[in-house]
Amino acid sequence: MSVKIAFTSCCDAVRDPEQSTWATLAAQNPQHIVLLGDNIYMDYGLGDHIGNGKAIHLPLEEFAQRMHGYYAQQWAVQHFRHTLVGRQIHAIWDDHDLGCDNGRCLEPHTDEFTDSRYMPPAYRQCARVLFEQFRDTLKTQPLHYPANPVPDGVATHDLGSIAQTVDLAPGLRLHLTDGRSFRPVAGSRASLLGEVQRGALQAALLPEPGINLVASGTTLNDWKTYYPDFVWLRQQAQAHRILVLSGDIHEPDFRERGRLYEATASAMAQPASITALVGKKSGVFALLTVDDAQLTLQWWVEGQPQAALTQHISRADWQVA
Repeated sequence: MSVKIAFTSCCDAVRDPEQSTWATLAAQNPQHIVLLGDNIYMDYGLGDHIGNGKAIHLPLEEFAQRMHGYYAQQWAVQHFRHTLVGRQIHAIWDDHDLGCDNGRCLEPHTDEFTDSRYMPPAYRQCARVLFEQFRDTLKTQPLHYPANPVPDGVATHDLGSIAQTVDLAPGLRLHLTDGRSFRPVAGSRASLLGEVQRGALQAALLPEPGINLVASGTTLNDWKTYYPDFVWLRQQAQAHRILVLSGDIHEPDFRERGRLYEATASAMAQPASITALVGKKSGVFALLTVDDAQLTLQWWVEGQPQAALTQHISRADWQVA
């Protein structure tokens, strides 16, 4: 068995409509592509984006029109569209495609933890419909992006969590997590995933020697700092082989936390002038190759291979070689 999985995150078609690094990714011939959130930027404070945290103060109709327009702009990127042809695409959302920088959907139980990042249900339901349209478009790949299904922003029903589980090959399972729908305010020490999602994920984990890829919009540092799910996931890693694929931070990275591994790839498409200014990276993606002997992780930055970052995880003992 040999399976190639490319993964990346953070695409801003407003400020980077070219996104030429997708052609480099396509040249690696992955069978699967995992998009780890921030597929669009509703707020960002740069370009024509409104300031962070401002999108939820828009009228719902304008919120829906802006969000649909950003998805349509991403779909109009030719390098992006051409890369998807003939491949299986798996996507999750994170805060910017939910609609609010550092956005969350779980309302605090008390006023102690109030903040400006709470997404009211009407906005979350609207964003959920538009994300599902984007995820469906990634599969059907029409020539033109479809019309807005919620032009007034009103979703007639709640589509619920974005979480999914997909078997990529025998003994290789991808868990697409929802890190926003159940996220409480930072500092509350409640579950990032929510108890129901966490229980479903635990039940779906393949036992050893099966391999579990857990797709997360945010890095485990975020989990570790604010939420008890980090400790829970490390406990699961004692009995299961878990590799977390994460995005968000506009950097390539690899972390070992005992038997729990994390590979980060971000950002795919941000203007080089901006990323250099803030000391971050663009044109970043990673390729995971799973064969009978090992897992191999390779990274590209600014579209260039980074041999020094390559990692190997042995399937014989689940150790970094």
